[in-house]
Amino acid sequence: RSLGYGISLVAETTIGCILSSKCVATHSGASELQLPEDLGTQAAMSFLQEIKLGGVVDSTHQGLLFILCALCPEAVSKVRVGKLSSYGIKMLQHIKEFLGVQFSIKPDPATGTVLLTCIGSGFQNLYRKVS
Repeated sequence: RSLGYGISLVAETTIGCILSSKCVATHSGASELQLPEDLGTQAAMSFLQEIKLGGVVDSTHQGLLFILCALCPEAVSKVRVGKLSSYGIKMLQHIKEFLGVQFSIKPDPATGTVLLTCIGSGFQNLYRKVS
């Protein structure tokens, strides 16, 4: 059963980083639905937390960034993320298991971010027609 409403906040930084946050309404009691004002406050606080973490993507999209780095040509990819999310860590494990690509992970205490480096697998789409 759908609660009826939610909010998604997306922003692009001046250097092209995309950050986002989303929240959906919850029931606070037997039949009381969360107020829209409270939902907006919750989404804004979540969004500010993502900005505070730093990095080039929000914690929700870390896994997508990691898989794109692993599938790129055999060249070095470097990305900076905020605190590694549990989903991001699991994606790194899957990438190592399935693609054989291992990331070098170096925390940057000065900024509170994490720098990840890998050499892409050079994956090619065999179905793509070559002209």
